[in-house]
Amino acid sequence: MHISFILAKTYLLSFRQRAFISFINVLSFIGLIIGIASIICVTSIFNGFRELVRDMLLTIDPHIRVTLNDAELDYVATSLHERYHDIATISKSSSSKIVIGFQDKTQAGVLLTKDSEISYHSTSNHVSIGIGLADKLGVKKGDTIRVSTPDMLDIAISGFMIPKSYTMIIDSIFQISSGVQYDNAYILCNYAYHREQGIIGKQYIDIRLHSIDDSELALNRLRSEPMLTNMKIESWKDLHQELYSTMEFERNMSFIILGIITCVSAFNILIAMWMTVKSKGKDIATLLSMGARAKDIQLTFILQGLIIGIGGTISGATLGILLCMGQQQYGWIELPNSIVQAMPVSLQWEVVVISTMLGVIVSGIAGIYPARLAVQSTISSELRHE
Repeated sequence: MHISFILAKTYLLSFRQRAFISFINVLSFIGLIIGIASIICVTSIFNGFRELVRDMLLTIDPHIRVTLNDAELDYVATSLHERYHDIATISKSSSSKIVIGFQDKTQAGVLLTKDSEISYHSTSNHVSIGIGLADKLGVKKGDTIRVSTPDMLDIAISGFMIPKSYTMIIDSIFQISSGVQYDNAYILCNYAYHREQGIIGKQYIDIRLHSIDDSELALNRLRSEPMLTNMKIESWKDLHQELYSTMEFERNMSFIILGIITCVSAFNILIAMWMTVKSKGKDIATLLSMGARAKDIQLTFILQGLIIGIGGTISGATLGILLCMGQQQYGWIELPNSIVQAMPVSLQWEVVVISTMLGVIVSGIAGIYPARLAVQSTISSELRHE
């Protein structure tokens, strides 16, 4: 066994001779465990809520949306489906701004339609309405609403006529807890009926892939497609960019803040080893006078920091992984009166790897300064009063 490792282990385990220094080492070890476990757990919770929000929004949103004009709609949809094998489904859709009337109440909203993939209703003029919009209008399932477009209202105003409107029957009421804009403003309608009535708005091709993980790759391929050069192509992230960016920012900031705990623990390691160098100055001088190499002494303190760091990091990572898996399996933290029974957790192994590397690296760095300090004093000065 190398002399540096023997010395590092001896200094760490000498509790009686260096009780206070050993206490600081224990605090550093515990701090690393808490820091690494906290990073893994908190980041996994943020990831869990992010995936929950994403999955709810994707009940309506496509993985990729192409905005184009009506003349190209059928041709582009057919061409893409034939050429791209990673596409699971393609649906033509559209959205139109509308004014909804019920009894003496009116509200502005958006009429969203799809020709396939999702069945919103049982018959052509039956629609699904967001729970927030339904509450504003005071409607319930089975009620009949009036729908007008801005163009219809403009014609009526210019000709001093009663505005033309279409009647639609509420077939169902939907709620997407994280999609407030859908709940408060959207009506989902049959695409064919929407076209028959001449309600023309923005035209889309909504694409769903076999795996959402392929979204970025497919997005880049579509953006380089010649026939889509002048068209707007958005991924599911782009459709709610502010929401997803905010959640990403919160997750990253929590990682940084909790990472500071790890750095504080590493600073405690540095202090403990600095005190060890000061208290063991004569021992170090004796070893040097007996022929020990300076780099062996330096390696001793670097190893001391790494032993604490690796032990604390592995323990913290193990604790964090077990807590996350336990929450996934048993749902220890419940969320009563919520859309989910327990707090969502999504454990990502890249977070575990990054956290583990962070703990080991900062612990190793913490040993560099004490290691250099240990060989700076001359042998004669340390042994002068011996």
